[in-house]
Amino acid sequence: MKDQSKVTQEETRLRNIIDMGLTFSAMIRLFKKGSKETLHQKILAEARNVFEVKSEKHFIKIHSNFCEWGIENIVLAEGKRNGRIIKEAAPASYGQIAKTFDVALKVAVYYSHLPNCEKSQEISKWLNAAVDTKMMAMLKKEYPEDIQRWPTTVKQVDSTTYMAIQRIVRKFIREEYNGNITPVQFDDIYWRVLNRIDGFT
Repeated sequence: MKDQSKVTQEETRLRNIIDMGLTFSAMIRLFKKGSKETLHQKILAEARNVFEVKSEKHFIKIHSNFCEWGIENIVLAEGKRNGRIIKEAAPASYGQIAKTFDVALKVAVYYSHLPNCEKSQEISKWLNAAVDTKMMAMLKKEYPEDIQRWPTTVKQVDSTTYMAIQRIVRKFIREEYNGNITPVQFDDIYWRVLNRIDGFT
């Protein structure tokens, strides 16, 4: 009975953490009604796989598979104004799915130290930055030639561009921080800097 209670407690904690991560991502409002529940179940399953990952290569494969699943199964909500449809429903982009997953994993692994402190430190090094439009604009100024056509929105980010942006984030970290921060720390820092929170200018 005690063991069963422990499993339930751990499962509940993970479910709540994933839920917080989805809310924190601010992407859910863009998706069709019911998408949060679908994403929650999928991320719950994939998070368990991430917790067991033994290499960066394996993590990249899990991440890529999730994003490919997302663009096939998650739809953007149609936009309405004054009762009229101004934007048709459409498949979510790779960038939108990736950002959703990246934030959920950051909350679970980096903030909440799942599955445990030692393993979370290892996995956190492999997590990607949840890059938003302001971060992309900043990186474009630093490296204008690194991407032929820089996207201006997360919706415009396809798989190739997403991987290029993550490489550029790591390049920026090497050049500006001597490699002493991780991509998740990069997006924590620059989300606050670019939104001028806590007096950052």
